[in-house]
Amino acid sequence: MELKNYMEQHDRIREELEILKRLCKNRDLEQTSSEIALHISSLAGKLKIHLSSEDQYLYPSFLRSGDSRLVNQAEEYQKEMGNLLALFTEFKDKYNTKIKILSERESFFGEAEKIMRSIEVRMQKEERGLYRLVR
Repeated sequence: MELKNYMEQHDRIREELEILKRLCKNRDLEQTSSEIALHISSLAGKLKIHLSSEDQYLYPSFLRSGDSRLVNQAEEYQKEMGNLLALFTEFKDKYNTKIKILSERESFFGEAEKIMRSIEVRMQKEERGLYRLVR
């Protein structure tokens, strides 16, 4: 199975995460909130494409593989994926504009850090676990 496309998608998602981390590190929302909102929306698009592709093509092929380790891990990851997508969608809807970010500035940084970390952990888990089973 060819995982190159999925790894490239992970790389593009990581690029957005790094930009967001850099912007958040500044802590000056008056200066950066518009750009942060732009990258939250960009990340949302990249995640939607990636997760849709995984859900429609990659995971079904894992589940049909006949390899019980791969099937079990794919089932576990699919359950987790739904939760991550729901959490990110909630975050995106809450912070996808400058006004929304500025009106929730007290909670923004903590929530941003938490969701970005969850996405990173998810990708690492796939790359170090599930993807290695099919290489």
